[in-house]
Formats: sequence, C-alpha cells, structure tokens
Amino acid sequence: MNARARTTATLARALTVLDGALDRLGPSLLAQTGRLDPEAKGDGTPVTAADHEADRLLTSTLAEAFPDHGIVSEEQDTVVPGTDWCWIIDPIDGTSNFTAGLPYWCVSVALALEGEVVLGVIDAPPLQERSVAIRGEGATRRGRRLAVRPPVDWRDGRNRHIPVMLTTGTARRARGAGLRLNPRVMGATALDLATVASGVAAASIAMIPKVWDIAAGSLLVTEAGGVIETLHGDPLLPLRPGVDEADRSAATAAGPDSAYVQRLAAGLLPPT
Repeated sequence: MNARARTTATLARALTVLDGALDRLGPSLLAQTGRLDPEAKGDGTPVTAADHEADRLLTSTLAEAFPDHGIVSEEQDTVVPGTDWCWIIDPIDGTSNFTAGLPYWCVSVALALEGEVVLGVIDAPPLQERSVAIRGEGATRRGRRLAVRPPVDWRDGRNRHIPVMLTTGTARRARGAGLRLNPRVMGATALDLATVASGVAAASIAMIPKVWDIAAGSLLVTEAGGVIETLHGDPLLPLRPGVDEADRSAATAAGPDSAYVQRLAAGLLPPT
C-alpha cells in the first residue's frame, strides 16, 4: 500500500471511530446542558465537568484506536506533540451557551497530518447536525455537499437578512462601519465557521480563537470553497511541534474569498 492509500485508509477509519465516539457523547451532553454550573479557568473562560468528561472520552477513544497519533485538546494536553498525525479537540465549543441551555454549541474535532488539517468534524447535538470535511474531498452535512455563499455586498441594505457571525466588540462597531448584513454574536467560533461553510452566513470574524476553535471549521470552510484568513497575530495553523497552544490566539476571519474577507475586516476592525 502506497503512502496515499495509507492516508486514505487512515482517514476512513478515523472518521468511523470518531463518529462512534460522537454518537455516544451527544446524548450525554444533551442531558447535562443547562444543568451544570461553570468554573472559571485561568484565562477567565468557563469550563464544566461535562467539558472534562467529553475531553476524556474523546482522547481515550482516539488514543486507544490510534496509539501512534498525538492529541492536542483544550482541557488536557495543549502542547503540540512531534507525531506525524495529531488530533485537535475542543470537547465543547460554546461552553457559556451549554451552561445556559442555549442550543448553540458543538464538539469540534480535527485530525492533522504533518501539521495540516486533513479531517474536520463539527457535531452540534442540540441542532442534530454533524458537518464533515476531508481534505480534497469536500465538506458535507447529512450527505449534502456544503458550499459557501458567494460574495454579497455587505454595505447594501437589501442584504440585511443575511447573517454575518461576529464577536461582541466587532458587532458594536458594525453599524458605524456601514455594515448592512445581519450581525450575529452566537458565542461558538467552531459552529460559526460551520455556518459559513454551509452558505447560511456570509462570513465570520473571531477575535481571540485558539487552534481547537478553528481547526475543524477551517477545513470545512476551505473544502466548501471559501477561505480562512489570519487578521492579527501569528497563524494558528499549521501545527508546530512543541508549541503550547494554550498560550496562543489570533484574530481569524472566514468567507467566500480573501479580498472579501479582508475588506470586511478592514471595515469592522480598529487599526492595529
């Protein structure tokens, strides 16, 4: 079996194993949403017992199935290992929504080969939606191929019902900057990226995401025909062995093409 065939076989098995883990995890998380009190981590972001439980289930399942793969996860091992294959796990993206019982949160899992993401899965149990992307094979949801929305004039009031996924500060500046799309601050970066990949939202901007927030979603967007751009800071991808991802974030935007994303960001973000 040549290298390409081995990679294809690994990705197929990885998706099968991951699907099984997510099928088990989803009902457990749904049973706990809105019922757990969060604690604050060192950086002030919330975490619950469910985050830790989900992280342990995913990491243990994947480590058992793929003992030669490394793992980077938000709640456990944040330092990138030196393995060729590396999983990137966000057990619950949108923990604040999860604790409040707001049904906009997801599990985000990606698999990288030599630093580049080659498999991305975003599973949103409250929405019963699982989006999957494989490098070079496109992005799908429920068997339907995903495609980003073509560029729309974000200053044209006729597009006022088209969502654009923003962070709080960016949304506050939106009207003054002439934005006439429909700004949405939903609180789950990975799910925002899946919304862009599906063609529902015109674009998204996240100001301080970590690599586990964007890894799976970045592949969904690019395989759906869009782009993801680093606006400020050092790019989060590809992975670099030995880097502690807990210490890194970078303003990131996604949309139909680079020129569109850059114009939108220039209009909405303050000068650096």
